[in-house]
Amino acid sequence: MWTDPGGSMCGSVSAIGLQDTEREAWPFLRERLRAPGRLMGLMRGVLGDAEVAIVIGVTPEGVVTVLALVATTEVIANEIRMIAQEDDQHDVWRAMIGDDEVRVLVGPEATAADGHPRPVAILTTPWIEQHLLLYARTLWRRR
Repeated sequence: MWTDPGGSMCGSVSAIGLQDTEREAWPFLRERLRAPGRLMGLMRGVLGDAEVAIVIGVTPEGVVTVLALVATTEVIANEIRMIAQEDDQHDVWRAMIGDDEVRVLVGPEATAADGHPRPVAILTTPWIEQHLLLYARTLWRRR
């Protein structure tokens, strides 16, 4: 757990600015996308006009790698058209977003109305990395 000088705590169940669906997906995403030798994180970003959550890996030297775009935001989820399950992985599906093919991580229990598994995250593509604007929130506390 991390404690800031102001005395607030940030742990596995509290994260500033995250939606409840993102908090619920975090344990699954953290374990599934874990990168050896890296800290795992969930942070906010802007992709186009949508505020989104992303999964990152951070090296001990501070190098940040974007691993996935969390698909719990309706704006993102509505754009995903599932195609087929990857042959070698049961929780990764091929999907389309617009004209681009992407790989989507699906959760173990969630199913959409069309019978396909519900997307949890879109694995990073070069386009996502180029168009993702990361930012940190300014935190205010009452005195």
